Amino acid sequence: MLTVNVQRPAKKKSVFRRLSEWLHLWLGLFSAIIVFVVCLTGGLWVFRYEVYYFTEPYQRVDVQQKPYLLPSQLISLSLAHLTAHNDSGAVSGGVTYGKAGKSVICNFELPGDKPALVYLNPYTGKILKVKREASGAEKFFIFVRAGHRFFWLPQKIGSPVVGAACIIFLITLVTGLIWWYPQKWTKKTRDKSFKVKWNANWKRLNIDLHNVLGFYSLIFIFILTVTGVVFTFDWFGNGVYKALTWKKREIVKQYAPYSDTTLINKPLLVKPEDKIWNIAMQKHGERFGRMIISLPEKNKETYEVDVFFGDGTLIYDRVSYFYDQYTLKSVKLNNDAGKPYQQLSTGEKLFKMNFDIHTGQILGLPSKILAFIACIIGASLPITGFIIWYNRKWGKKRVTVRKRAEILVKV
Repeated sequence: MLTVNVQRPAKKKSVFRRLSEWLHLWLGLFSAIIVFVVCLTGGLWVFRYEVYYFTEPYQRVDVQQKPYLLPSQLISLSLAHLTAHNDSGAVSGGVTYGKAGKSVICNFELPGDKPALVYLNPYTGKILKVKREASGAEKFFIFVRAGHRFFWLPQKIGSPVVGAACIIFLITLVTGLIWWYPQKWTKKTRDKSFKVKWNANWKRLNIDLHNVLGFYSLIFIFILTVTGVVFTFDWFGNGVYKALTWKKREIVKQYAPYSDTTLINKPLLVKPEDKIWNIAMQKHGERFGRMIISLPEKNKETYEVDVFFGDGTLIYDRVSYFYDQYTLKSVKLNNDAGKPYQQLSTGEKLFKMNFDIHTGQILGLPSKILAFIACIIGASLPITGFIIWYNRKWGKKRVTVRKRAEILVKV
């Protein structure tokens, strides 16, 4: 009996699927270089604080079982050191305390608008370092951030270029998921969709790395990209804010309250920074990760205290206090920017976490590692995607030409 195997014709793709694949291919090729740079530099920037800590030994001190020196003492020691080294006329801008084991920083403005950061041991007042310019590590990460945010172009040009490329990247992520989704689920398609065949030839391995790693990292890359575009386009940030809170985003015009400059008999305050430090310590003790006491420069400005919790690098997990520079009376902002974090709605809290989510520092080291891996995979997608496209367009032609040449040689 003669058996004829009739091969069924492949199921025709829908217009929607064909359009998705077309968009994925050409939008991906169009934005490839920018996406590669943004993801790679983003991955590097994740660990900036760790690099600073280990490459700048003056940031570290031995923990001692005694209280920190007061702000006025640290400022006085710093001024004496600067004066002794021919830097007279320095104006103090404030003091930054870190958690146990971190040095304290007094920042000054020198004549000619030149900055100086004085690092001291908070227990003894020993001068550890006077920094007048960015360190090598800081310069490196400034370069990295310029690539990440502006593609090393002028800000007004680079920012929208990077933002547009990131929006395109979001579209390619969605269309990539549509392309990845098998039209029919079988054991073979499941293996191709969820497993990397490490022992396959390099072309097959490249496809698996693009499809499988892209799938597993998609949600993380998508979140990192969305939280990044928020910084570029106000309309995008406003849309994300409204989606989270169901409220219109308030445009904050004043980020700090003002001191009362109308007082006639202004009291003479002695070491006000110490009084502010003591108030902050009574409220938070040594539970803070970083505390910045900023001194007023102009008549209407206030003393400001920013207390950061956790490891001190989280932006959302903080509280700010303002004090009239003439009376030390506590003053507050009357807009949402002055609301304590605990009083915000769930959506507002999420939006306030945007920077910490974007940089991967929201949950400390584990989320940093996760963000780094997601960024590296994100940077690899344009490369593996380009190789897939190149092999499908020209790879087969080259193989055919090579085989014909081999046949001619044998003949």
